[in-house]
Amino acid sequence: MTNNQVESNQTEEKVENPKVKSIKDFYRRLKKNKAALIGFYTIILMIVVSIIGPYFTPYDPTSTNLPDRFQGPSAEYWFGTDHMGRDIFSRIIHGMSMTLFVGFASVILGALVGIPIGIVSGYYGGRVDSIIMRFIDILLAFPGILLALAIVSILGGSLINVTIAVAIYAVPGFARIIRGSTLAAKKLEYVDAIRALGAGDRRIIFKHIMPNVLSPVIVNATLYIATAILTAAGLSFLGMGVQPPDPEWGAMLNDGRGYMNDAVHITFFPGLFIVIVVLAFNIFGDGLRDALDPKMKK
Repeated sequence: MTNNQVESNQTEEKVENPKVKSIKDFYRRLKKNKAALIGFYTIILMIVVSIIGPYFTPYDPTSTNLPDRFQGPSAEYWFGTDHMGRDIFSRIIHGMSMTLFVGFASVILGALVGIPIGIVSGYYGGRVDSIIMRFIDILLAFPGILLALAIVSILGGSLINVTIAVAIYAVPGFARIIRGSTLAAKKLEYVDAIRALGAGDRRIIFKHIMPNVLSPVIVNATLYIATAILTAAGLSFLGMGVQPPDPEWGAMLNDGRGYMNDAVHITFFPGLFIVIVVLAFNIFGDGLRDALDPKMKK
């Protein structure tokens, strides 16, 4: 092997892929927040359980067994049984996929609509910005749960309709955040230079502005998943969301609220898992915000 080849190999070992380096740098900053790291691992664990868990549950989540109703936690029924004799542990595992589906799907749909609206509003400004923002203000005038409740009342209670209702509520938040970031980004000197070189609006928006304004959107999306899960659980608790006998956690709380004095485990375990998943997304979102904040970089 020649000296030039040796030097070339050494150079390749020293040069690291910028994307890999960026991911490592992000993970290093995220590790500084232990709570956020715990939240991240909790989310990953729940995603894995929601995918493979339903194949290993000991009982059918919808089958009733009246002779065994109101059983407390035991070796046979880990989380006890409800008023219909259904195994609560199996229902929680199956309901986990519904809960996470509503959280992720509603945020993705809300972002897909809100991000283009916010970028167009912030980039073009003027009358376009005024019209879009007044529409966004109208949506923001309604409390989130009431807006979702009104939409579900029109569409009907189901998993898909709850997801659509929560997604519509998410659109104004994404639109306002991305609009503010776009207003700041379009005033930067490099955007003016690119425009002077003849770049069109589409190229400027999608290639130069959008990649630089997505960080706050990612943080907001993570935090909003927790809000979406709470909103969906609240709709199901009110009887307007996922309908029985589907094992959605909010619907399970509704089923057990009449038996809290005699069988508190019926509501305790669904409520506990709602708290865990919402807390995990919130503390991970806080850590994600710090890790993506340029001021935190060294």
